[in-house]
Amino acid sequence: PRCILRVPGLIAAPFEPFTLPMALANDAVIRDGAIIGDPTEGALVVLAAKSGLDVEETRRAFPRVAEVPFDAEYKLMATFHEMDEGGRRVVRCFVKGAPDVLLARSTHYLNVEGATEPMAGDGQERVLAENDRMAAEGLRVLAVARRDFDPATFDPAGDLLALVSELELLALIGIVDPPRKEARDAIALCKDAGIRVRMITGDHATTAAAIAGQLGIEGRALTGAEFAAMSDDELNAEVDGIGVVARVAPEDKVRLVSILKGQGNIVAMTGDGVNDAPALTRADIGVAMGITGTEVTKDAAEMILTDDNFATIVTAVEGGRGLYDNLMKYVRVQMIMLAGFILLFVGAGIFTIANGTPLLPLQILWINFA
Repeated sequence: PRCILRVPGLIAAPFEPFTLPMALANDAVIRDGAIIGDPTEGALVVLAAKSGLDVEETRRAFPRVAEVPFDAEYKLMATFHEMDEGGRRVVRCFVKGAPDVLLARSTHYLNVEGATEPMAGDGQERVLAENDRMAAEGLRVLAVARRDFDPATFDPAGDLLALVSELELLALIGIVDPPRKEARDAIALCKDAGIRVRMITGDHATTAAAIAGQLGIEGRALTGAEFAAMSDDELNAEVDGIGVVARVAPEDKVRLVSILKGQGNIVAMTGDGVNDAPALTRADIGVAMGITGTEVTKDAAEMILTDDNFATIVTAVEGGRGLYDNLMKYVRVQMIMLAGFILLFVGAGIFTIANGTPLLPLQILWINFA
């Protein structure tokens, strides 16, 4: 649909306060129906447009005066814009990021009628419960929030991350990112071929576990914090039962690769972001995404997927195993022929057959070729 639909009789909430951060705290652009930038951010741009916002005009009307770029360490992005609020000029901070991170930085929330209410009481429990409900359905969940500052005291060159606190939580957004059927089939094929597939992701643990179940990835799900808290001895003992590691830091990815290699496994690691590059370098085979992958990731990888499709990795493994099998067949044939020639000439020498030369050089070449 081209707009957000609702059921008649329910509260007709104004969408602008909730979707404005999706348009402004966002770097993605939609051009001719295609996303330029991060696909998750592109989904937020589409949602903002469906709510009635002209995203490009909105960005021109409210340019950024400062920003906190997204970082995996603090899992949020914040932008600052000058705008009018009730006849007074304010610098408004719009934030998007992981729900648990924004919830920890929020003191209030905006209810459906547009009124601000304190987060204390059952507010946090309601947010966490809704987050878990959506994550259990396999949705990628993001949160958006805001905070106003006085333009006279706002310093765009100061510590902006410290200002991203005492926020007013606005909304949770559930994004459907269904696994491809060919990926599910490819993972099943990997299992039959003796290849173990694991998921290591920045998503919420509940979301990651739900998607892993849809894909057929076996093993329990851990959070990055639980993974980091395990000693090397514990991890070596339990790594076989781990199928998903969620909310990870870059060092967690490198550590998992190192543990698996230490147990004698050949490890292939896939990724598309700058934070994936160290793990791709550490793995035996680094696989980068050709469409969404960064140049740093592509430089660190041994293989680049031009279609960003996991099933292509399985096709490449199948082709590689075929080449190896053919090479080994050739080597075996040559070794058998060489052993036959040696025995033939040794026997001819011992028993003085054909003066010790049962075959001429041209005859040996003919046998090798024919």
